[in-house]
Amino acid sequence: MKNFDTRLKILGTFLFLFLIMGCTARKQGAFILNPHTETVGTENHDPDSESAQESSGSSESPYQDITQIEEGKIVHLRTGLTVSELQLMNHLAPARIIYAGEVHDSIEDHRVQLKILKALLERFPGKIVVGMEMFRRSSQSFLDQWIKGEADDKAFLKRWYEDWSHNDAYYKALLAFIKENKIPIIALRPTGEMSFKMRDEGREGLSFNDQKKLPEIDADDPYHRDAVQSIFRGHGPGASKQFDSFYGMMLFWEETMAETIADYLSSPEGQDKKMLVMAGGFHVGYGYGLPRRTFRRLPEPYQVVIAHSQDFPDEKKMLNVKAPNLPLPLADFVWGVGYQDLTEKKVRLGVMLEQFQSGVRISDVFPKSPAALSGIEKGDIITDFDGIPIHERFDIIYRLQSKKPGDKVTLKIIRDGKIIETEAVMAVSGHP
Repeated sequence: MKNFDTRLKILGTFLFLFLIMGCTARKQGAFILNPHTETVGTENHDPDSESAQESSGSSESPYQDITQIEEGKIVHLRTGLTVSELQLMNHLAPARIIYAGEVHDSIEDHRVQLKILKALLERFPGKIVVGMEMFRRSSQSFLDQWIKGEADDKAFLKRWYEDWSHNDAYYKALLAFIKENKIPIIALRPTGEMSFKMRDEGREGLSFNDQKKLPEIDADDPYHRDAVQSIFRGHGPGASKQFDSFYGMMLFWEETMAETIADYLSSPEGQDKKMLVMAGGFHVGYGYGLPRRTFRRLPEPYQVVIAHSQDFPDEKKMLNVKAPNLPLPLADFVWGVGYQDLTEKKVRLGVMLEQFQSGVRISDVFPKSPAALSGIEKGDIITDFDGIPIHERFDIIYRLQSKKPGDKVTLKIIRDGKIIETEAVMAVSGHP
C-alpha cells in the first residue's frame, strides 16, 4: 500500500477497521454483512431460485426468511424448525468449537453469548475457554494474569482500549462472568506490529523473517472474496483500486485468528477443551471466514450461532451494498433478539491528548466542548484530575469512566510555566 495516494490509503484503512470492528449481521435480501450495513439487493440471482425464495424464505434457509425471525425464537436454518434454548444447547454440546457471531455494539448479542457460555460451563466445568477477537495475541500473558487476579481492573481496561475501540460497557456482564469463573481467554487477533507492517508494506514488502511469521493463507474462496468485494464497491469506483491490498489484510486477520484457535486446541493445555469463539458476524457467517479456515487446520465438529435483530436502528447502518448471491447457509442457528443500546452514555472532556514528559498535553480542543468552555487551550499540560496526579493519557480516560453528564471535575494544568486550576462540566460525546 506504500504507493497509493493519501485519500485511498485513508479509505482503505477505514474500511479495514470497519470490517474488523463492526462486522456483524444486519440482513436484508440474501446477504448478511456487518451490523452497520444496509444491503440494497442481490446480484447474479437465478430467477427460479429467486421465485423459490419468495415462497419459502431466503437463500440462507430454504424454510425461513431470516428477517422475520422474532425476538426469543431460535431457528435451525437447515430445517427451518424452531428449537428451545435447551434443545440448542443439546445440539451445541458435542461441538469442539462454537462460533457466536455478534454485533459489537449490541447488548442483546452479548447476552446470547453469555447464555451459551453459562450453559457450556455448566455441562463441561473446567473445560471451556473463550476465544475473543477483541484482544491481540500479544495480550495473552496479560489476560492470563487478569484471570488469575494478578492484574487489576484499571490495567485490564487500559489493555481493552489499546486492543479494541468498542465501549467496554457492552461486554460488562460477559467479562464479569468470565473473570468470576476464571474462564481462560484466548487472544485471537494479530499483533499490532505485524498488522501495521502488513498495512504499510503488503505481504510482498515484508522481510524474509516477517514473512515466515505469517499464517498459511488461503485466498481462493470465491464466496468470501465476493462478499468482501461487495462491501468495497459500496465506497465507489475509487476504492476498488485498493481491493487486493485490503483483501490481503482481511485474509491475514482471519487466518491468524484461525491459526490461534487451532494451535490452542491442539496444544497439551487445550487438547481436552472446548472453545466458544466471540467474533464479528462477518468473520463467522456463511462459514467461509473463521469456521472454514480453522477447520482446514483442525477438522473438528463446530457450530455457528448468529444473533439477529429486526430492530437494528437505521442510524447505525453505514453502507449501501449490492450483495452477491451466496449459495451457503448463514449459520447453523439464528437466535432472534431485540435491540438495546446502553442507557448510560460516556462523558467527554472534548480534547485530543498526547503523552508529554511532565503529564499529558492537549493537542487539540473541540469547539463548545467541556474543555473549551472551561478555558483549556491547545498546548496545556494536564497534571491533576480531581486531585489525582496524571501521568499518562489513560489516567484521564479511566477517570472519565466514573463520571456522568453534569458532573464537575477540577483540573490542574501547566500553561507557559504557570499552574492553573479550572473546572469543567461533563457532557456526552465520543471524544476523550
